[in-house]
Amino acid sequence: MRDGSLDDVVAVWMDRVVEEHWGRNPGDNEAAVYFAMLKQSVAGLLSTHDRFEPATDYRKEVAEVLRVVRDLLGPPEEGEEPEPDWSEPEIAELQAPAEGEPRVPDVKHARYWESDSWRKDFYTSFNRWFWDMKDYALPAGRRKMDFIWDVGEVWIATGAAALVYYAKNDRPRWKAVADMMRECADLVEKDGLRSLPWGRWGRYAPANHEPKP
Repeated sequence: MRDGSLDDVVAVWMDRVVEEHWGRNPGDNEAAVYFAMLKQSVAGLLSTHDRFEPATDYRKEVAEVLRVVRDLLGPPEEGEEPEPDWSEPEIAELQAPAEGEPRVPDVKHARYWESDSWRKDFYTSFNRWFWDMKDYALPAGRRKMDFIWDVGEVWIATGAAALVYYAKNDRPRWKAVADMMRECADLVEKDGLRSLPWGRWGRYAPANHEPKP
């Protein structure tokens, strides 16, 4: 049963990752999931250090984790190929640029961000997270659809609140957010969002099937 704790959220996310992995790779070893998560976690920690330069030296912490893993694994069995040594300089290469140096963005995936591909991917991820909330209906003592309806209201309000969070008394900004919500509401009334190009029915949207001139 969901309780909303951090452990609960992590457990749900872990279940989703393992479920998707086994769906794509039936019979595959779930270790692949854990290795992917470890790699992603390390990359995320180093990225956080690069962006915020916190007091905690994440590079040192990551290096310590690697040493622990290496010590616990021990030397390779006879006849096995030895694993490459993880050294401090290898991790140090990912340090933040020196003070005053420009932070050059990675543009190798520019085409992805210039198209609607990222919108479709975000939509799919958010959709899964949203429907995961239905499992909180039981401890809330509600029918799942009734509870999801209220969750939808919270999600919409959260998005709007985030967009005007720093706007203070910027009424033009408030109006722009309201106009976006009205546009979405108009599409809902028109065809249930089926004409949203990057939405659930994107490839069936009327705009995608109009005859070319």
